[in-house]
Amino acid sequence: MPYGVKHGVKAPGEFKAGDMLGLALSGSAGIIAALVTDYQQSAEASALFTINQWVVGLGSILGFTDIPLWMVVIGMTMLGAGSVFYFQPITRQGAFAQGFGLLAVLMTAVPANLAGGLQGINDSLPGLEPAVESREAANGARIYYTSYSASQPLTLVQDRSGPNKYDVHLTINFPNGLEDEVSTMIRRGALRGRLHNANTKQTWDLFRTSGGTVRKQGDSLVIHAGVPARESQAKLWVRIEAQGYAIQVQSYDATLSDTVDWTVDMTPSATPLFMQRLGKSYWF
Repeated sequence: MPYGVKHGVKAPGEFKAGDMLGLALSGSAGIIAALVTDYQQSAEASALFTINQWVVGLGSILGFTDIPLWMVVIGMTMLGAGSVFYFQPITRQGAFAQGFGLLAVLMTAVPANLAGGLQGINDSLPGLEPAVESREAANGARIYYTSYSASQPLTLVQDRSGPNKYDVHLTINFPNGLEDEVSTMIRRGALRGRLHNANTKQTWDLFRTSGGTVRKQGDSLVIHAGVPARESQAKLWVRIEAQGYAIQVQSYDATLSDTVDWTVDMTPSATPLFMQRLGKSYWF
């Protein structure tokens, strides 16, 4: 039999309710397969988390902010089921491929859920060397930084009299310790963390530094970092995920005048992380 000759394919108009249900389920299966592939390959950079943030943002307009990840998965699955009525595949294999391809396109278009590295508390403007720094500058005066180009020097001014950075000292306690080395757990997705400034809408990766420090101290991780500030007060949020522990989401009211001495106690849990993540709302 030559390739492409199929028996039993219905002519247009002969599809019944059972046929449409089978095509819809196949389209949904394609969506789920693409979701699992993206989730496994992209880890915390998966576009699924970005979509969750977008859905929470839209839901907040209607007063719904606690939208867990599983609702997004169901919504995407329903999208795959409904798409067969638009693309109208005539075989279940075609419906599966169409659902898989549709989500693959969406995941390519959606930006990755990446966060910047933690900054140090005393980090200055990148690429600039201090030209003048007097005793008055330490008391809140302006500090001048000079950068030289090929034609002429360019002087920039940083006003240190306003809000700068919150000095964050975060201690994460693991009562049962960590099951492996920190770097190994981070690499295989068993240890993740985010720090979010609700005022500026900025988010940082707790275990990726660009000036901040992360060190292991007994059964605890101690993190020192500077969080950029626009106001004298802000609400900071952390989300910490570790294999063998329940996911923790906590907030802290930070002020520039005081050091943020923040302690998070992790609670042991036998529930796998991937199941816990489905029940969390990833709004940052």
